[in-house]
Amino acid sequence: MTRNYVGVDLSKDAFDVHDPLRGEARIANEPPALAGWIAGLGPDDVIVYEATSGCDRPLRLALDAAGQPGVRVNPLHAWHFARSLNRAKTDRLDAAMLARLGPERQLGPEAALDPAREELRDLVQRRDQLKRMQVQEKNRLSACSHPLVAEDIRDEIAALAACIGRIEAAIAAHLARHPALAEASALLRSIPGIGPVSAMTLLAHLRELGQLDRRAIASLGGLAPRAHESGRYRGQRFLGDGRRHIRRALYLAAVSTLRHPGRSS
Repeated sequence: MTRNYVGVDLSKDAFDVHDPLRGEARIANEPPALAGWIAGLGPDDVIVYEATSGCDRPLRLALDAAGQPGVRVNPLHAWHFARSLNRAKTDRLDAAMLARLGPERQLGPEAALDPAREELRDLVQRRDQLKRMQVQEKNRLSACSHPLVAEDIRDEIAALAACIGRIEAAIAAHLARHPALAEASALLRSIPGIGPVSAMTLLAHLRELGQLDRRAIASLGGLAPRAHESGRYRGQRFLGDGRRHIRRALYLAAVSTLRHPGRSS
């Protein structure tokens, strides 16, 4: 089967499309416009787009709903590929670059979305946001000397704690409704150091877990040492790029295990 790779550059308001068979187009970032465009595609068309700051989500959901093949690429990989082409940067040219990246890398379509896992991801992301806000408020409180301001910050911390509790209860209920996720969570928590927070983070942000080999999973999590060698030079190996949510969760789990053996985070 000969695939036709269609490059799509994403933005908040519109998508720039480079289709080698049908030409270029600009599509409004709205569900009806996306659905109409996707309806005109064929089974051999593979949409190539970047995982860019949430702008990719509407396209990803629309492709999955229509059963249309698509593949998200790491923005850093796309950036390096664009640099290798030594060309200017515009939305139209970025779409053309993605259309060229597909066949050169022989990118395969992503697996279909799992609605239960996507809902879990939304809940876990919201919990992470609230926890960061809580840390910010606690830092402000430690540097605050005005009684009224300190009281207001304490009220905000208490409100955030209540919100976090509701989200965590929703996560627990979601796992209870989906036995496959609950079973995967229990399996992860059987690993020393992996507690409920680490397990839910892995389930939400690493859906490839259990499908790829250990080397590929370590690379996705940013935990695979990258060689730095040339000729006789043997440089120090450093951890490469990966999904920061995974790396942070596993780092905290490892630190907790070292400091408090027998406790899981």
